[in-house]
Amino acid sequence: MENREVKVWKISVGGTNKIKLHKKAFANKILYIGFTQIEEKDYHFNGEKNPRKSENQVALLQHGIEVGDFVLVPRTNLYASFLAKITKPYHYVKEDDESAEFPRRFEIEPISQFGKFKLKNLKEKQWNNTTVGELTYGSLNDLYDDFNVKQNTEENSVQKLEDMKNMSKYGKQILNSYNLILHGAPGTGKTYLARQIASEIVSDGQKQKWEDLSDDEKSQIGFVQFHPSYDYTDFVEGLRPVSDKGQIGFKLQDGIFKKFCKKAKENPNKKFVFTIDEINRGEISKIFGELFFSIDPDYRGKDGKVTTQYANLRETDKEFYIPENVYIIGTMNDIDRSVDTFDFAMRRRFRFVEIKAADTMGMWENNDKFDNDKIEEARNRLTNLNKAISDTEGLNSHYHIGPSYFLKLPSVNYDYDLLWSDYLEPLLKDYLRGSYDETDSLDKLKDAYNNEGKTDETH
Repeated sequence: MENREVKVWKISVGGTNKIKLHKKAFANKILYIGFTQIEEKDYHFNGEKNPRKSENQVALLQHGIEVGDFVLVPRTNLYASFLAKITKPYHYVKEDDESAEFPRRFEIEPISQFGKFKLKNLKEKQWNNTTVGELTYGSLNDLYDDFNVKQNTEENSVQKLEDMKNMSKYGKQILNSYNLILHGAPGTGKTYLARQIASEIVSDGQKQKWEDLSDDEKSQIGFVQFHPSYDYTDFVEGLRPVSDKGQIGFKLQDGIFKKFCKKAKENPNKKFVFTIDEINRGEISKIFGELFFSIDPDYRGKDGKVTTQYANLRETDKEFYIPENVYIIGTMNDIDRSVDTFDFAMRRRFRFVEIKAADTMGMWENNDKFDNDKIEEARNRLTNLNKAISDTEGLNSHYHIGPSYFLKLPSVNYDYDLLWSDYLEPLLKDYLRGSYDETDSLDKLKDAYNNEGKTDETH
């Protein structure tokens, strides 16, 4: 790594400590810059790298900052949210209802993760209170050290950025929204997909399989399955029975999610993903309690501090918050009756993404036991069956058969009749129970299932 001085631009996004906008800039890979009081035109650049006059700052944006330059987004003096590189020249957006007050833009690629980084290696110990200005580091090594970038060379850093570009649409969605619920028909591989997404997030897009993660990366992923008897004491904190010299007493202990969040706080520059399987089966308001507030993406971090129910029993750490580096994935089945009672306040805090059977057929290819030569027939049978389900009165796509049911094929020696009689037919009978033409409908579904030919997959 070179030891020459490194020039870095400080560009303020939204003003001091506007963390919500910083997160948006990081996720969208765009710097949002204001100066809306100034007309957009070509301003003369006089070469000044730390101008105070607004027109000269805009001129610096237009003519002084180049593609490939480093840029950091400041929080407060000598603290920054992330480090990035400029990837496209300055441009002005005339019409953008979502961020109209920040029409001046740069496209960027983040180099560091998102966090609160103290700039201990910066040569200047005070910077000007301006939107844009130049900063100087003694070396590239010093710059990367401040942002905990561990690459040995800049080329490795670029490779990491390429990995991030290849992240799935689901990975990008959760980075942007923090809370994601995968919903769909049973067997569509929502839990499987949640694990894939979590693997992507903790590895910064470099890995998709749990098996490929290091032990440290695996420790950044948490998992729990909700059920009707699950409650606040399991999830956040509560009194637990303990034995002390033969005497039974109670001790305040952290629940699984609170422990997970504490670990994330200790590692602020790593991403942590917590998966809640069948999230709708638990009594959400009872489990989360006051964390309804903290789970909101707009109140992550210390802004979302809450006093927990057992705080009066603690001498320290009476307040709790969900760190900014914690992401939550929930899964739910659309036909589960408990979906109808899912708390509306919680719905507002999650992004909902429907997972269809066609989206996750790739699980067959990723399964070492599934014969690749058998995939086309499995795909055709499943597609035909699900089209017939959609065409059946009283049913719809929520009742589709997911590809995970077909993972049983290797264990039954690809006997499709056995898969039908022992696994699919009982489920479909439950779906059709009470309909006036139950037998005829089941026969039509079986005929579709036995059709190995291709069909229109748009249904």
